[in-house]
Amino acid sequence: MNGILISILVGACTGLGALPLIFVKSISKATKNGLLGFAGGIMVFASSFSLIQPAMREGSLISVISGIITGTLLLTAIEKTIPHAHGNDLEKNAAGEDNRKEVKNTLLLVLAVAIHNIPEGLAIGVGYGSGSITSGLNLALAIGVQNIPEGLIVGATLLQEGSSKTKAILVSFLTGIGEPIAATIAILTLSAISNFMPFILSMTAGAMYYVVSNELIPESHCEGNELLSTYGFILGLILMIVFNMLIGK
Repeated sequence: MNGILISILVGACTGLGALPLIFVKSISKATKNGLLGFAGGIMVFASSFSLIQPAMREGSLISVISGIITGTLLLTAIEKTIPHAHGNDLEKNAAGEDNRKEVKNTLLLVLAVAIHNIPEGLAIGVGYGSGSITSGLNLALAIGVQNIPEGLIVGATLLQEGSSKTKAILVSFLTGIGEPIAATIAILTLSAISNFMPFILSMTAGAMYYVVSNELIPESHCEGNELLSTYGFILGLILMIVFNMLIGK
């Protein structure tokens, strides 16, 4: 039961990260681009060290590569369907096309954060379910710290696209709901799910790599804020390195 409760707290960290938006009136394009770069740095680190590294340690080469490819193809398919699902609500003019692209990118970002919380929840559940409480707690702490800036990114992006503060914060909380659900599933089906963890972790990493390369970086580099976005990317990487090294100690 402790593992499930911990996973709920970890998932809620995405919403906690968005709470500072209560005190913000609006988000400028420069700030948004910097935050997108920042999110990219965090997601690349999380994908490489929280997902790919344990997948490589526990799984085979085939499971890791096939997982990355599957995640990439999955996000490609999802991206192709998003404009059709929302295009009717937007005017078909030049501004509408830009708006449609912003809506698509925002949805992909929210989806990527929500999806990547699922294998993290599975990992927490496996850690606790295997009897290694210390390992499970350390992993939960690392993931919780990582979820805070991700929640801020999601909330800030939604706020920039015109959502209310309440909706932005609520969606940020909801992106973490997969964490306790996945943790519960892992605890209840430990023997079955543990064998597929390398593939699941790699698939999620592939999806996140796709979003960073295909959406976050191009979007943050198209409004004259390339250097700010790049610095945001590096800052995101450094922040996660510091957090993980401190937690590791």
